[in-house]
Amino acid sequence: MTERGTIREIRGRSLTIVPEKSDSCFGCMNMECKADKEFLAENTLELPLEIGQRVEARAQSLPLLAQALAALLPPGLAFVSGYFITRFLFSGAGEGAFAFGGLILLFASAFTVYKLRKEKNTGITFRITKIFRP
Repeated sequence: MTERGTIREIRGRSLTIVPEKSDSCFGCMNMECKADKEFLAENTLELPLEIGQRVEARAQSLPLLAQALAALLPPGLAFVSGYFITRFLFSGAGEGAFAFGGLILLFASAFTVYKLRKEKNTGITFRITKIFRP
């Protein structure tokens, strides 16, 4: 994942960046991901940076993969669990009832994952990869 933005604050190797509003964010009208939010990045390449510069920051792919798995695995496992729990508790019911039991746990776990991710920091670290010259 690559983000572009303007440096707002520099504290040693740590930077606070205000993201740009790009054309790709037009779909949500910047209501969620870019609405007056900042992100932190590290200057691991020791680039000569100043406040107000436009930069590009890239996230490592392993934390992104871990975040995707943490968001997708629990609802999938919850559906399978709900299906078999419903099958065990109501063995005389039909396949529709089993699937409905799975859907209930799927949505419950998806909502739980959503609430936890909103409250907790994602843990994704960005690294400055490029400086845009004016």
